[in-house]
Amino acid sequence: MSYESILVKKEGKVSTITLNRPQSMNFLDPVMAEEMEQALRDAEKDEGVRAIVITGAGRAFSAGGDVKFMKEDHTAYEFYQRMDYITRFVRALISLPKPVIASVNGPAVGGGCSIALAADMILAAETATFAEAFVRIGLIPDCGGIFLLSRRIGLTRAKDLVLTGRTIDAREAERMGMINRVVPAEALEEETRKMAQELAAGPTLAMGIAKRLLNQSYESDFETLLRLENSNQALLRLSGDHREGVKAFFEKRKPEFKGR
Repeated sequence: MSYESILVKKEGKVSTITLNRPQSMNFLDPVMAEEMEQALRDAEKDEGVRAIVITGAGRAFSAGGDVKFMKEDHTAYEFYQRMDYITRFVRALISLPKPVIASVNGPAVGGGCSIALAADMILAAETATFAEAFVRIGLIPDCGGIFLLSRRIGLTRAKDLVLTGRTIDAREAERMGMINRVVPAEALEEETRKMAQELAAGPTLAMGIAKRLLNQSYESDFETLLRLENSNQALLRLSGDHREGVKAFFEKRKPEFKGR
């Protein structure tokens, strides 16, 4: 399938989605959102895809929303409809039952920062920057940014970034716990590939369930999570990957998971 604003490339068990508007720092709009959602749905349905990478073309990961659109006159309802449409792909990203890596190659600003935060793992080039810049234009974080940021770094640090709109570099983001790892810019693609291949070789079914329960953990009490753990663990005991993992353990070899 051909796209207007993104590129999709499948290599082995890994699908890489590239935000492809380098001339405008990969700004978000309904067209990109629809294409992202479709690419994510396709990756979810493709049993051959076991991990997904999201990155940006050119010098930016994503600069967020289109400020030129914001300059135009629109009703609150029209803007709500636009945002509701755009954020559909964030819902698809969060609920995707496969591991997702954000490979942040440059500035991740506003909604672009939210996209990175919606991934399961974030690798960033040491030249990358992050900014919840909404306050600079009199807005609040969107695309799930308030929910995602506060859960990654805590309320105190989230308020710092949201209320000031300040830009932080990749090292500070790593210290805050916002991202998983910082690598030299020239090594980002290779390090992302290694991480993606490692995740793609894992027990995808178990990883998807673990991801879903971790996402639910902030809204559930201990007893509810305990029951969910027990019921899902019982089902996973019947999976081929579990049988392979146990067999490999006793045979003292690396397991060969099939993702089911």
